[in-house]
Amino acid sequence: MRACGGVAAEEEILVALVDRGKEAIRYLEDRGGVSLRAWPAVGGTIDYRPWHPGWKPGARTLDAGKFALADLGEWAPRLRTGAQSAWLMDKLDYYAQRMHLLPPNPNAPRRTRLAGEGVGEYLSSGSALAGQLLRECLNRGVQVFTETPARELIVADGRVAGVRAERSGRRLAVGARHGVLIASGGFSGSEELKRMWLTRPLLFTCEIDACSGDGQLMGMAVGARVGNFDAWWMPQTYSAASSSEPTNIGGTREDRSLPHTMIFNQHGKRFVNEAQNYYDICEAFGTKQDGPKNLPAWLLFDEQGRSRYLMLAGKVPAEPVDWYTAADSIPELASKIGVDSSALVTTVEQFNRYAREGHDPDFHRGESHWDVAWGDPENKPNPSLGTIEVPPFHAIPIFPGALATRGGLQVNSRAQVRAALTGDPIPGLYAAGNCSTGHVATAYVGAGATIGAAMTFGYIAARTVAAEVTSEAAVAGD
Repeated sequence: MRACGGVAAEEEILVALVDRGKEAIRYLEDRGGVSLRAWPAVGGTIDYRPWHPGWKPGARTLDAGKFALADLGEWAPRLRTGAQSAWLMDKLDYYAQRMHLLPPNPNAPRRTRLAGEGVGEYLSSGSALAGQLLRECLNRGVQVFTETPARELIVADGRVAGVRAERSGRRLAVGARHGVLIASGGFSGSEELKRMWLTRPLLFTCEIDACSGDGQLMGMAVGARVGNFDAWWMPQTYSAASSSEPTNIGGTREDRSLPHTMIFNQHGKRFVNEAQNYYDICEAFGTKQDGPKNLPAWLLFDEQGRSRYLMLAGKVPAEPVDWYTAADSIPELASKIGVDSSALVTTVEQFNRYAREGHDPDFHRGESHWDVAWGDPENKPNPSLGTIEVPPFHAIPIFPGALATRGGLQVNSRAQVRAALTGDPIPGLYAAGNCSTGHVATAYVGAGATIGAAMTFGYIAARTVAAEVTSEAAVAGD
């Protein structure tokens, strides 16, 4: 994590993530009723930046497995679900068996449900984890409010002592004897905050609209220090199941890593290692300062790729849509999307030479352990490089997107929010997750780095409060 975060990473945060993260998991498994399992150390479970010292080929990430929605009883309809929530297959099998290399097959197992398809009886992925956590809260008598947005923090005698919220159109004051934990997520729901806090264009995100930066603003209103505004970047594109908006489940990792794929910009030029991890690749699209120099951009693949990989075949729609373009030649394709024909032809010809040689001197695709892990070992001479020469040719727009935005309330290693002027903890105020700085700044070190950091600092906040309560009781002689 030090190598990934560089000078932007805060040492005390890194130490807390390593030392307290394992405590949090142990507590949840031993006393919290939560069940987790490790991903296999194979293929795509590899660390995102394997060129740094200390990298591993996988097995760091934990998965919540299969969760029965019925365990939530009447609360089941209130749990938010998405396209990857349904248990259609075991995600660990997907990685262990390298299923992203499967050939086109209408009966192939699916990881995501189709539009209009119900979530079913069992959940997977993050939804399974959320289900387990909610179940255990309910089992322990925790009172959970939904549709009750917090509006401001209550401060009394120099200490955060509660929140003012709204519920059913009425104002509601909730007192907090020991403090308030802000875990309100990012800020992509606010165009104004994205404009002020992000340096790169962010066109699409997986965050819900309710992630509007309200937690950060409430903290700032009581004097909190803020920083490390960024996003968990992930390019987004379309799939055949998409409607009018791109989706990260269309494959913005596996698809770009497969042979017979290439990304080009409005000038008909390549501008990035297409197989790069989904966080780092977004940097190449440009910044607000220098303009979106590589937008618009397209993912290009040919009939070799479509006929060989289900991942690419699934991007070709059965009916005409405005985001998909196909042509029998590269010049025709360029003409249809308004790109300089001669430039794109030259780019594709050069790319094909690199693919035949197995070496990409321009962007070094296929050289890192990540590229190889997500490539096709049967493809020679390089698992990540394949020619684009068999018509028809397919082009789909690709955009700079993100899983979520992040950053804001600066926390110390005890999850306490720091005051802007002094850097001292604001009494009674804690933060965890994407509204805070409790993660590895300027990096996405691996799968689970988002929720893992959030859970760790949520645990740290609870332990900090518990220790303070115990200390107060001891002083009082209780």
